[in-house]
Amino acid sequence: MEQQALIGLIDACVTEFDSEGLSDLVTQLQADMPSLLKSPNAEDFRLMVQAARLIAFSQHPEPVPACISILLDVAGAHVARGLSVDAIPLVERALDLATDHKLKKELRRACNFYAVVSTDVGIPARGVEFALRSAAIADELDDQMGVASAFSNMTAALYTMGLYRETVSVALRIIKRFKPRPDCGSFVAVARTNMASAALALQHFSLAAESAREACESVGLPRDGHGLLNRVIAEGVWLKSAIGLKDDATIETRLKMIRDLSDAFKSPRLTLNRELAEAAYEIYAGNLTIAVAKLLEMLKHSKKMPGIYRDNLVLLVRAYEKGKDHVGALLYLGELVEFLGQSQVAAVRSKLEVIRERIQTPMPGKDDARAVIKAIQRIPGAQKEEIEVPESLYRDALERLAVSAELREDSFGRHAYRVGKLTGLLANSLGYGHKYAQDIEVAARLHDIGKLGIPDGLLMKPGKLTDAEFTVMQRHTTIGAQILQQCSHPAFRMAELIALHHHEKWDGTGYPKGLKGDDIPEVARIAALADVYDALTHARAYKHAWTHAEAVLEIERTSGTHFEPRMVTAFIKLVEHLRRAHGDRFDDFLAVAGNQSTFIQARDKMHAMLNEMEPLAPGELL
Repeated sequence: MEQQALIGLIDACVTEFDSEGLSDLVTQLQADMPSLLKSPNAEDFRLMVQAARLIAFSQHPEPVPACISILLDVAGAHVARGLSVDAIPLVERALDLATDHKLKKELRRACNFYAVVSTDVGIPARGVEFALRSAAIADELDDQMGVASAFSNMTAALYTMGLYRETVSVALRIIKRFKPRPDCGSFVAVARTNMASAALALQHFSLAAESAREACESVGLPRDGHGLLNRVIAEGVWLKSAIGLKDDATIETRLKMIRDLSDAFKSPRLTLNRELAEAAYEIYAGNLTIAVAKLLEMLKHSKKMPGIYRDNLVLLVRAYEKGKDHVGALLYLGELVEFLGQSQVAAVRSKLEVIRERIQTPMPGKDDARAVIKAIQRIPGAQKEEIEVPESLYRDALERLAVSAELREDSFGRHAYRVGKLTGLLANSLGYGHKYAQDIEVAARLHDIGKLGIPDGLLMKPGKLTDAEFTVMQRHTTIGAQILQQCSHPAFRMAELIALHHHEKWDGTGYPKGLKGDDIPEVARIAALADVYDALTHARAYKHAWTHAEAVLEIERTSGTHFEPRMVTAFIKLVEHLRRAHGDRFDDFLAVAGNQSTFIQARDKMHAMLNEMEPLAPGELL
């Protein structure tokens, strides 16, 4: 389609706002979409976006399947340009249309795309939920490529969340079931790469090396820049795995391959991936001065690419640790935590902006045509009339993040809910009203949301942290407060105080501010007791689970130093009563609110569906 013709159709639709004109636009646009998607012309992209917004805001878009296809294609064009946040409203409208018109094939694709976009914008928990929905619909339709695609996208979401064992478990099932099918080869390759990265993070170097090798073979010789980047990334994982195995021959071969591939197609991202591989090799070879110099130079160029910048900092920490330079290691470990924390703050800010955008955007059937046309023509980023966003929408989004943060320590995702319930019950025991107890229960669920900014190596470290590592770990309190500050709703000020101060101690020896006695916000003092009790009575990577009696003795021992004595008395009386009342169902009683979490429900369904689809033998599980 000529550009002027497209402009004419768009103008006619905006002026007349009639379904017949829109139908003509949809038919023509769908026919020309492949060429438009390939066009590097910025004006073509702008026109595609405006046309998609016309479809999104139309009350009766026809034909509906074509409209959904266009919305998802244009959303994909946003993702390719690094504009995933802007793609979300288009995908959500596609979801609504497919649901309202009971179009299962289109709904499967929309759910799958929503999973990809959600992971890309830093909401991988929602990515898992929608990948599962897509897989279930595909299974119902006997669409095996759809099942493979959905579960391969799920491995990306699980890996992004730091759920490495689950990533491997899902990927193994995908490979077992779909490897014999040539039409699912690309999905198997994605699963292999994510499994290799997860196995590497778990230091299962043999599995990582084998998975990376098979991923490279699946990708084959790249035919374009995207394929080349995927191959270089897989080669990088293979190289790091070989380093873990001290396999010198493979290390040399993989490094040469990475250099050859990056020389074949010059791009900043490929160059930085090659330099990361070279730095990893120099660290392995003991050439620490060369490695550090290369990595420090890379810092000047890698910050615009978050994944590479993170790996850059991780290698710097490793280089300094190998050289016994603990000051240097701590410096860049601190910078890594700061980077991860600020990345999470930015991701939350973007997510909340998407929520505000959706609430403040006119939708069909709710607004008059003039308001809709203004929305279509609005320049992205322009000032809009402020509309109050319901607190529940913010809370659901932040609870997903809080559960994501804790899953690396508590694989069941129930710690936040147990702490919340105990906190609310303790507040009630202390004489606070029902509304206050409800509010503090919800707020306390978010107490450890700042752990999203803590590297896996610290959070999952077996054994005790060093003093330096503990200093870095303490930052999760300030990161949590910064994340919660992004939400302007008054209900989250209580959560912010708890996140910041739940590690303060009654005698002033806590962190982050060393507050003492009544200077510690009361909400944080209440939540601290619930948090410590639950942490003591459940296993972690660095400790076994204590008995109830042992935990009570420890809390009594630290009354007046760690905890306010008045609250200790009330807390022990409370938990003793609850233990008698609920017996072996004590944990289930405290975590009952977690049963309403759509993410936890999705994980449970995921495991059930996977076991039914392709069970694993005991020897295949990590």
